[in-house]
Amino acid sequence: MVGVLSGISHRSFLVLARHRDVFFKMWKTSLIPPFLDPLFYLLGMGYGLGALILTVEGMSYPQFIAPGLIASVMMTAPFFENAIGSYVRLTYQKTFDAMVSTPVSIEDVATGELLYGACRAAIQGTSILIVVAAFGLVKSWLVVFIPLLCIFAGFINGAIALSYMTYMPAISYVDYFFTVLMTPMFLFAGTFFPVTQLPHWAQTAAFFMPLYHIVNITRALCTGTNLGTIPGDLIWLTVCGIMFYIYSLYRMNRRMRK
Repeated sequence: MVGVLSGISHRSFLVLARHRDVFFKMWKTSLIPPFLDPLFYLLGMGYGLGALILTVEGMSYPQFIAPGLIASVMMTAPFFENAIGSYVRLTYQKTFDAMVSTPVSIEDVATGELLYGACRAAIQGTSILIVVAAFGLVKSWLVVFIPLLCIFAGFINGAIALSYMTYMPAISYVDYFFTVLMTPMFLFAGTFFPVTQLPHWAQTAAFFMPLYHIVNITRALCTGTNLGTIPGDLIWLTVCGIMFYIYSLYRMNRRMRK
């Protein structure tokens, strides 16, 4: 399986460049709706429900959930792009078939897809960060590292989504991915409340969710607290990312060579 890495080349960035060009032609429909979703959560949950909650872990409720919403975009952006978007390009548009008829390899296509998902996470995550900062919910200069975290986390989550996409016999099967994987992570990975409020078994399950570690890092960077947990979270995410990246390349090879 590790042998699939040998097919990666600089042409991955040509795939990314193609997606960039398409994005700039369709940015109004590609960027604005995903940007509004976390904003509505911040206003509704943070300030609506937050009016009923005094503090959470020593901070106001809007300040608590703001980093979680930034982190959630690092998951949802690549999930949508590398599950739905990649499936459309593979199955309906036959974009991948056209790409591999050139010197671009299957591994280049997969890597380019993941790079694009990571860039989408960075664009949307940074946009939400700017809004959060405008609301006065950022307490540390360390937020300057969040765009880099968006790229890192977006690549990892994109690899998870792309791996699943290769198993989809029809686009309707993406509903299982969102319902069984994305929604539980969104709700139970520490976005809206501390995971310590969950039963012990659920806390253990949350630890294995990539979003849990992404939320931890984002919250630490936004508040300047609990910085000592960042190295452990980064190590876990790195191991997870390497595993899913290699597996996504393997699965793309299997799917496209059928």
